[in-house]
Amino acid sequence: MNLSELRQILNDKKDLSLRLQLPGGQIVPEHFHVTEIGKVSKDYIDCGGTRRKSETCVLQILVSTDQDHRLAAEKLDMILEKSGVLELHPTVQLEAELQSDTISLYSISNANEESGSLVFHLESKQAACLAPDKCGLELNAPSLPVFESGGGDCGSSGCC
Repeated sequence: MNLSELRQILNDKKDLSLRLQLPGGQIVPEHFHVTEIGKVSKDYIDCGGTRRKSETCVLQILVSTDQDHRLAAEKLDMILEKSGVLELHPTVQLEAELQSDTISLYSISNANEESGSLVFHLESKQAACLAPDKCGLELNAPSLPVFESGGGDCGSSGCC
């Protein structure tokens, strides 16, 4: 989901409270807060040597102790309005940063109305090789290996 799509949904469903559904179906406690909206720019070089740049809009989510707090769509839209100073492009992709045991980063995939609430579905983010033709990595590999400490072998492809 991008910023423009989010703003449209929030505008269309102003009076609904918001809920967040994690990839496994669990619901984030409804008294969550959006404590930050950030513009995150990433400049990097992939394993094939290609320089790349990406930009995302990250909503930081905090579940606090104030059990009575509920965030409505209209309030989140007002918070997003204030983020205009960040000069976010309307098509920038959205991510949610959520504190649990560690900080987890999710993609915001879609939203739908359920039982009088607007439910945003979060998806786990996955690592990907952006240069498989140069790296020799199989894109349709069934699972990735688990790395253990102590090994220094990078593999014959030279892609590390």
